[in-house]
Amino acid sequence: MIAAILKAQFLSMRLRGGVRRGATVFSALTALLFYALWLALAWTAMLFFSLRGEQPHFLPVLSAGLMFVMLYWQLSPVLSASFGASLDLRKLLAYPIPHDRLFVAELVLRLSTCAEMLLLVAGVMAGLLRNPAFGRFASVRILFGGGLFIAMNVLLSAGARNWLERLFLRSRMREALMFLLVFATLIPQFLLLTRPVRQHPTLAVPAQAFWPWGTFARLMLGDANLLLFPAALVFVAAAALFSRWQFERSLRSDGTGGVRVASGVNRFDSFADAVFRFPSRLLPDPLGALVEKEIRTLVRIPRFRLVYVMSCCFGLALYLPSLLRTRARDSFLFENMLPLMSLYGLLMLGQISYWNCFGFDRGSAQGYFSWPVRFRDVLLAKNLAVLAFVLPQIFLISGVSLAARLPVSVGKVLETVIVMPIACGYWFSLGNIASVRIPRRIDPEKMNQMSNRMQALTILAAPFLLLPLALAYWARWFFGSQLVFAGLLVIAAIVSAIFYGVGLDSAVETAQASRESLLQELAISDGPVSVT
Repeated sequence: MIAAILKAQFLSMRLRGGVRRGATVFSALTALLFYALWLALAWTAMLFFSLRGEQPHFLPVLSAGLMFVMLYWQLSPVLSASFGASLDLRKLLAYPIPHDRLFVAELVLRLSTCAEMLLLVAGVMAGLLRNPAFGRFASVRILFGGGLFIAMNVLLSAGARNWLERLFLRSRMREALMFLLVFATLIPQFLLLTRPVRQHPTLAVPAQAFWPWGTFARLMLGDANLLLFPAALVFVAAAALFSRWQFERSLRSDGTGGVRVASGVNRFDSFADAVFRFPSRLLPDPLGALVEKEIRTLVRIPRFRLVYVMSCCFGLALYLPSLLRTRARDSFLFENMLPLMSLYGLLMLGQISYWNCFGFDRGSAQGYFSWPVRFRDVLLAKNLAVLAFVLPQIFLISGVSLAARLPVSVGKVLETVIVMPIACGYWFSLGNIASVRIPRRIDPEKMNQMSNRMQALTILAAPFLLLPLALAYWARWFFGSQLVFAGLLVIAAIVSAIFYGVGLDSAVETAQASRESLLQELAISDGPVSVT
């Protein structure tokens, strides 16, 4: 029965029409590039662990590597809001399927969450098997330890996903948890910034046997401790019990999460309403009304609020490692810290806004073709709504940077305020085209959906779209002249306006010509398997 359901789901994902065919081909190409990079990393790990002379360094390196794999496996789906392929249990309870089979199918689908980690662990195991320093009987120990490590992570990720999805049904709890996770990822960066490690980073990783990664690393390397086998089995058994417990709780969950209905109006609501109505007073109708509608919609979506908070903090998490290597105050990274972090925040917002601006509208997008409004104004309103969130984002990033004791000046903030709308012109242009050519519905209440091809498109297109801005910054660094920088910035702004206008016209023409396929894609409902 479960095989028939999965087969029906995969058949429903077959190529249909030009829009879906182009999106599938693009997804396949980006996935191929993504896994090619991880395959190269796995090949490097295989070469390292196959060297006989590096054997004394295997334990700290392997412990650090397995710790990275475990943390990446468990935390990356949460932080990226993408939980991979999984069963929608509420749609499957109507079928007479035993819970054991559903649980096995859930575990099989969990392999899609971090398949790149399977490549990395397989590379490590292949390197140890090829190493002449280990005997013939070491292959059983290596395969046994690596297999148990993979099983533990699959079971743990399945249980964590079921627990988090129930927890995330409560929007306030979801935001609080993600807020804590964001700052938890920043703690190691702050510690390294304030207290630099004087030894190799891998030596700072705890490799004792009571840590999961330490146990499996010692087991694969042939440690003589007889307690390693029972300890590894205990870790796997604990993960299995936790996973099955959470799976059964998800089966009994009604999916409401105890939603609370608000009552009454307070002073904050009145102030927020005045802020929301500001675009309507500034812009003519229907553009002002559309911008107000978009801002109200995005603010009420917990998923957007989470990503917005992450976009204000994650740039710092990525920037601090380079700061550790670049201490010079006159370096390029140090000088342009605030614009770079703001651009990264804009990239994060793109996945659920301008790269797929009709995702949250879903079936209601047909109103844009029925109401007495121009479709051009609809796209323009969606872009202006995102721009309204970008400007406060700059000040929030500046505040986070000041808290991290990074240099932020008034002049640099004003420069970022000027640069960001120019960058938005380039990204919004291509985003409008992508929104009508490869649309995808997004459920605002689900955390297990994330447009991975939008994320890949963002990363691939960023260097090319921002080339005029990059030339302006390069010219200022090369010539040391603010006048040259200002002149090239004006040229970049003019090119951005032209590029945005052409992209907007192209998106409007495409939407009018293929409105049926656009609305069909946005109206497609999920099957029994949710696939990101």
